[in-house]
Amino acid sequence: MHMIVLGVCLALSFRWRVAPLALIALLFAGIDLRLTLVGSTYSDVAVVTRAAIERVLDGGNPYGVGYAVSRPPGSPFAYGPLALLWYLPWHDPGDIDLVVSIGILVVLIVRGHLLGAAIYASAPVLQIIAGDGSNDTSAGLLILFALVALPRAPRAAAALLGVAFAFKPYALAWALPLLAWVGVSAILPLLIGAGLFWLPALIAWGPAAIVASLARSQHVDVDPWYSLGLALTRFGDPIPREVLDLLRYVVGAVATVAVLLTARSLRGVIVGGILIFLATLYTGYWSTFAYFSAIAPVICWYIDDWLGEAKRRISWPGDPVGALTRAVDRRWPPVDGRPTASASQGQ
Repeated sequence: MHMIVLGVCLALSFRWRVAPLALIALLFAGIDLRLTLVGSTYSDVAVVTRAAIERVLDGGNPYGVGYAVSRPPGSPFAYGPLALLWYLPWHDPGDIDLVVSIGILVVLIVRGHLLGAAIYASAPVLQIIAGDGSNDTSAGLLILFALVALPRAPRAAAALLGVAFAFKPYALAWALPLLAWVGVSAILPLLIGAGLFWLPALIAWGPAAIVASLARSQHVDVDPWYSLGLALTRFGDPIPREVLDLLRYVVGAVATVAVLLTARSLRGVIVGGILIFLATLYTGYWSTFAYFSAIAPVICWYIDDWLGEAKRRISWPGDPVGALTRAVDRRWPPVDGRPTASASQGQ
């Protein structure tokens, strides 16, 4: 049905200006397919998070234990303390990621940058992840907040990145590139954003339990999955987990050094963080396709600009998005080169 509708829009575009109609068709397709695919795959992140929340509400420590509700049993709560607050009001934590995914899609559609909106609406992996019970869509929203703020308010962006780290630790992939670009003035906001949630958790539940959960999460799954470890099984017996886990950190460190030596622009910071993210998460023993939903919002937000398509933005009647953008530009002028000390302080 959606292929037919979008095909008709394409045919009409040869004669009439139907771009807004195409965006509306993409919006309905993206929402409908997300709702249709709910439950088509399964992640135990939602049920583990709910169990951890119940444990906290009963006065217990959510860290340092394995939860029997996971598949396989024994998975720990290996996420930041902000995740407990984020999902607290929801009986099924997986529902909020579906709402977040649809919300991101709506914003991309309203912005009118067609390529990014089309990718986010139609990519099957993003449609599936939105309703599978994982938490990476919410993590992607928090990372997006930080990286959208970065060209206008670098120190605020650092604080928001710290908040994203308090939700899921892999947000740190952008920390060093951001600090290298912005400078030392971003260190304190980054620490404040992270410490706002991590410090109470460390005091209440102890660093040992938190570290134990993070370490335990690396050994729950027996078989390699969506990783370099899985790819290498085509050429022989599986490489030991310990070797690949060490390789993961070595490759991540090399990627970080390479990014720090080459990132001299806003694009370099964002793309460099994505490279560090991918290198660290996918060169080990186990990974998951769900991680792609953490970087997809950022890619879809910036890809039109990176490919020189931003000037083709589709405007709605009266162009409210353009008016809002111009107002924001006047108040917080964006920068692409390295921020000056005075600009960073002013922001």
